[in-house]
Amino acid sequence: MSKLTCLTGHFMQSLGALNVLMLSDFPNLTSLWQKGTGLENFKHPQFVSSTEIGMTSTHKSSKLSGCEHLPIHKVHMLLSLEDLCIESCPNLVSIPEFGLLSSLRHLLLRDCKALRSLPDGISNCPLEDLEIEECPLLKCFPGGMLPATLKSLKIRYCTELKSLPEGLMHNENGPDILCHFDHLEIIGCPSLKSFPDGKLPTRLKTLKIWDCSQLEPLSEEMLHDDMSFQYLAISDSEALSSFPECLSTFMHLTEINSSNCSALTFFPGVGLSLASLRALTIYNCKNLKSLPYEMQKLISLQKLTICSCPALESFPNGDLPPNLTSLVIWDCDGIDGCLSNWNLQSLACLRDFSIAGQCFLDTVSFPDEKCLLPTTLTSIWIARLPKLESLSMQLRSLAFLEELEIADCPKLKSLPREGLPPALGRLSIRNCKLMTKRCSKEKGVYWPLISHIPCVEINDGNAM
Repeated sequence: MSKLTCLTGHFMQSLGALNVLMLSDFPNLTSLWQKGTGLENFKHPQFVSSTEIGMTSTHKSSKLSGCEHLPIHKVHMLLSLEDLCIESCPNLVSIPEFGLLSSLRHLLLRDCKALRSLPDGISNCPLEDLEIEECPLLKCFPGGMLPATLKSLKIRYCTELKSLPEGLMHNENGPDILCHFDHLEIIGCPSLKSFPDGKLPTRLKTLKIWDCSQLEPLSEEMLHDDMSFQYLAISDSEALSSFPECLSTFMHLTEINSSNCSALTFFPGVGLSLASLRALTIYNCKNLKSLPYEMQKLISLQKLTICSCPALESFPNGDLPPNLTSLVIWDCDGIDGCLSNWNLQSLACLRDFSIAGQCFLDTVSFPDEKCLLPTTLTSIWIARLPKLESLSMQLRSLAFLEELEIADCPKLKSLPREGLPPALGRLSIRNCKLMTKRCSKEKGVYWPLISHIPCVEINDGNAM
């Protein structure tokens, strides 16, 4: 199989009842099939494997597909092929005209290092899902529209890709055929610089743009006011300085994720809208100065995660979204780290709470006497609090607390004398050198306070 360079007519005619075709690990395959192979005589495809057609597999993944009952003595057609997966064929340079695959609905091309172009006529296929990954020589899509049936487009790690398909966008001056796909994912395409002219489809629900450093940021001109956005994730963008103002009109948006966007400085006033937003994650946006204002109006927001944003100055102290279940604040050195100002006790649904970094420089005891934690907490994670010396007796009142993890607090030396919460099932104390001996099994002064906890991990993470 390793010497196969092209699928012959005799070979293709042996694939009776084929519905799903998967090609994997054919290092010498340069093309799929050629004209005159007799494909016009095939029909009723299902599943086939190399072993059931009498071929010996010498590769661990040398197969066409998973196999079911295969009547190889019949001659059928490939015109009903619905799923085509081509993977790990490093010398494949061409794919046949898609007119031969008039029923193709799912196409996956992965790890085809020599593939330079896609076939013309792709717009005439009833494709619903198109996924292209690790095809580094692919530079462009064929001209024309995308299939009107397309629901999902995923392009990953095509490092030389310089343009997106024209049919990606709705253009008033373009053809009447419109794409209505709801999932667009572009990851690891550093040569991309711009979108085609026009607007993204109104039915688009999920948009992921990661590691496309030169790609122009989203703009008002690319978006509709009534889009169906549910999930928006943008990462590693050097040009994104702010999200479009119209973001606040997207009433179905449930999650925003922004990471490694060095130019991002502020959010639009989304606090007035986005009533359906449930998760907001911002990571490593080094120049971000402010969060959305009036965040207390984000009544559906459950998860708020802000990490590695050292320039962040304003924080909604006392005005956090009221229905948070998870709050994570790490390494935001510019915010007010006085927990007593955060009004945490008002968060009646909070279950997971995590803080870390220099902004908590004045925290000597956790929590301090002026800071009341919600009694609903089930998990607490604190780290890199340079002056933390003790855990206070208030922790004992957290009757539902199941996990407590503390890391990289070099001055921590004492636990509350009254003991830790009765429901605690896991205690982890790592890289807190003063606590290692004090919590050692059977010998440490605090061992009587923690011996009842089912899982205790001190310093090196080994269960005791």
